[in-house]
Amino acid sequence: MSTSEIIPKTLLATKFFIPSPPHTLIHRRRLLDLLNASLNSRLTLVSAPAGFGKTTLLAIWANTLQKDKVHQVVWISLDETDNNSTNFWVYVLTALEFQEPGLCADLLSNLQSSQPMPLQTILLSLINTLIKSSKSFLLILDDYHLITEPEIHTSLQYLVEHQPPQLHIVLVTRSDPPIPLNRWRANMQMKEIRAEQLRCTNQEVKDFLLEVMNITLPETLFHAVMDHIEGWLVGLQLLGLSLQGFNDPQPLVAELSGSQHYILDYLTEEVLRQQPEEVQTFLLYTSILDRLSAPLCDAVMQTQTSQQMLRHLETSNLFIVPLDMQLRWYRYHALFTEALYYQLERNYKDLVPVLHHRASVWYAEHDALTEAILHAFNAHEWEWAADLIERMPFSIAWGTSEQAFSLLRHWLEQLPTEVICSRPRLCLACAQIMRTVASPAVLKSWLDAAEKTLTTTLNKLPTNENALASSTTRAELEDLLGEVISYRAFLMSYSENGLETLILCQKALTLLSEQNHVVRAMVAASRLHAYYFSANDADAASQNGLLAVEIARQAGQHVLAAFYAGITLYYLTGNGRLREANRLAQHVSQSMEDARGHLLPEAGWSYIYYANVLREWNQLDTALEMILKGIAISRQTGSTVFMLCGYGALVHIYLSRGELEEARATIEQLDDVGSRSNFMLYLYIRAFYTTIDQVRLWIAHGELEQAIRWSESLAKDEWQTIPFLQERANVARVRILLAQCQPQLALEQLQPALTRATEGKRGEHIIEIRILQALAYHMLQQESEALEALAIAVQIGEPEQFIRSFVDEGPQVCSLLTKLREHDRKNKYGTTSYLDTIITAFPATTPLDDEQLTQRETNFNGQAASTILSKRELEVLYLLAGGVSNQTIADQLVVSINTVKRHVSNIFLKLEAPNRLQAILRARALGLLPQDL
Repeated sequence: MSTSEIIPKTLLATKFFIPSPPHTLIHRRRLLDLLNASLNSRLTLVSAPAGFGKTTLLAIWANTLQKDKVHQVVWISLDETDNNSTNFWVYVLTALEFQEPGLCADLLSNLQSSQPMPLQTILLSLINTLIKSSKSFLLILDDYHLITEPEIHTSLQYLVEHQPPQLHIVLVTRSDPPIPLNRWRANMQMKEIRAEQLRCTNQEVKDFLLEVMNITLPETLFHAVMDHIEGWLVGLQLLGLSLQGFNDPQPLVAELSGSQHYILDYLTEEVLRQQPEEVQTFLLYTSILDRLSAPLCDAVMQTQTSQQMLRHLETSNLFIVPLDMQLRWYRYHALFTEALYYQLERNYKDLVPVLHHRASVWYAEHDALTEAILHAFNAHEWEWAADLIERMPFSIAWGTSEQAFSLLRHWLEQLPTEVICSRPRLCLACAQIMRTVASPAVLKSWLDAAEKTLTTTLNKLPTNENALASSTTRAELEDLLGEVISYRAFLMSYSENGLETLILCQKALTLLSEQNHVVRAMVAASRLHAYYFSANDADAASQNGLLAVEIARQAGQHVLAAFYAGITLYYLTGNGRLREANRLAQHVSQSMEDARGHLLPEAGWSYIYYANVLREWNQLDTALEMILKGIAISRQTGSTVFMLCGYGALVHIYLSRGELEEARATIEQLDDVGSRSNFMLYLYIRAFYTTIDQVRLWIAHGELEQAIRWSESLAKDEWQTIPFLQERANVARVRILLAQCQPQLALEQLQPALTRATEGKRGEHIIEIRILQALAYHMLQQESEALEALAIAVQIGEPEQFIRSFVDEGPQVCSLLTKLREHDRKNKYGTTSYLDTIITAFPATTPLDDEQLTQRETNFNGQAASTILSKRELEVLYLLAGGVSNQTIADQLVVSINTVKRHVSNIFLKLEAPNRLQAILRARALGLLPQDL
């Protein structure tokens, strides 16, 4: 089977090839013996600074092992692009598959699918697969110091600690990786070869100078060389090349002083002096390249002789390494490149940008845009770099990977402002791609510049519509201006300026081409947000969301349709239309399968919100499985927005499952992702998705003072100007007031929220607010009002079978629902069956009816109060009922905050209450607290 049949085009084939060692080398048997002996351990670590011959040594050893056919050598030359766990392990599995076809085919297919198994599961399967193999594999990871992604280190550690005897791993690195080397060293699981072993011995230096370079030094000069070079292999090679041109080597040796970089620069200059002029020119001019091929070098040198020159350099041992067996690609030794480039800049400074421009043009012609852009920047060709960036295939709808974001951000920071602002298409692309990382002010400046340039250009065009060229130009410019205005509306649609957003949407539609379905779908999505957040019309919002889905679908943009379907799913749920959301989610999942039946990454967006529907229907296990799958799928898109929304929805599911620590950890993950994104976008998503859940978590953990501090800080948050988020924050405040036993104030704050939710026809939020009303009325001992509020919530929830909205509010709601059920039975109302469904969903430990609740209270009342709670716990209980924080209790009782927390925890445990509010209600029912406190 050929290499091309095994290695996909998306992978760089030269990274799998064992470098060909130079033709002239000294024999270093001692190091080869060390490597052979290391095969008895799990891991070999070859760690030393640059220039000590690590890669050359391993290449010689690997080629030797290949000849004896005992070991299957798997070589991977790593670089910075491998700092992604999926990419890293795709290379590893592909390399193994290349050595034994069929060995890792299934694992590769799974890892690259839209629904990959967890990485640890894939590694476990790899281990089990290798155990069954009759072959022995040697995995050499060269330049491992370039790997910085923690997940890669963790996964490699897992493989090392569980690897079968059929596998041995060699790490070649300039620095020690963050894996447990000390433990492996202590357990004799690792062998090490470091700089001290890699330094050339006196005999090896003599052999090299005599056998390779045909040079004999007097003993005194030899010791001087050893003192300066210190066994540094690359320095020794350069010295040998330099000495070939000297009859008397003493002056050259006398110059060897200072740091290794000084020696490197000095010796490189000496080596260059000895080369023919055409070789010097070639070495210097091509030092701008990371990898060399004859066509690329021809473009840079403007010759047709590069292939012969590359072969000459290889046979002359001038620090060039072939990267493939066909001798198409090479590279210089990294230190040699650095020294050559230093000489180039010092002697031919004006020529450097010209050479970079030639390389950039060649890469652009061969569709290697990233390399083309990098050389364009080095050439200071700003307009050309901007042209290339506009050609980059960044995904506007889905965003790009973190690596791509970082790269683009770096490019944009280098481009002069006037270059960006003069290009409307680039300005728009910048705003679209950088939405999650750039500030609102920067985004606005890009859109302002694009709109100004387009408007000015349109105003200067002739008005004679008979001129075909002019008409075509005008239509294209107007369409682009419509896109700019559409995106401005999209960014504004989350704000309080709902009316202005709708006006912008209408203006955009008058400019956009009828065929521009992608942007017309975005306009509908902008209306969705504007209606939901500002205009407060959930029905209109859902209709526009469904319209966006339909426009994209009719245009054949199924990925975009899935994107808008995911958004619409959330709003349908808020609208109270669970069944419709369910149908939409199922349709999206069916339309987003590839030819093999795997879901495309973009389907993860709808999975995240479909999980919320399942959670509401109390299908918690399926919901958790669904959202974890959705997050895993969405991670492949690299979208920060997806990850933030996914973690926000996951918090809600964990809270429904009662898994508080998992919920807390997920909020921490959300904050970690948010810290690397646009701050305002992060604040918005956190407020939208986790404001109330964070408060619920604080209260459940007995951290009421933390919730109170958050409530007091709300006035400082900028997103408080958005009406919908204000409403959500007020509902969160009400939960804090109820935990502080302030039901009257809670009812007062709930009323405007209820009015707005009712006007907006947001059934999910009306149910939540009505339940909180019922709890507040119950605390005030106004049972009829409590049951009336709860009955309205039940009436709204029944058609769509809302369940968790009731269950998540705790056992007191269960007791109220039980009373409501008895009331309905007596009056022969029709909600009893639905009430049975909700009540049954409560945990079994929750009292299910008045008789059971009365029996439990009787059992408690049969004891003296002092046998239920200690005297100190009763004191704490009274202060809790007064609504004060843990810190205030500590101050009043003159004890530590930790002591107070311990007392509160004991009270919760003894009263079988999950939080402060439930503890106070239970204490009143048991007679431990007066009813008016």
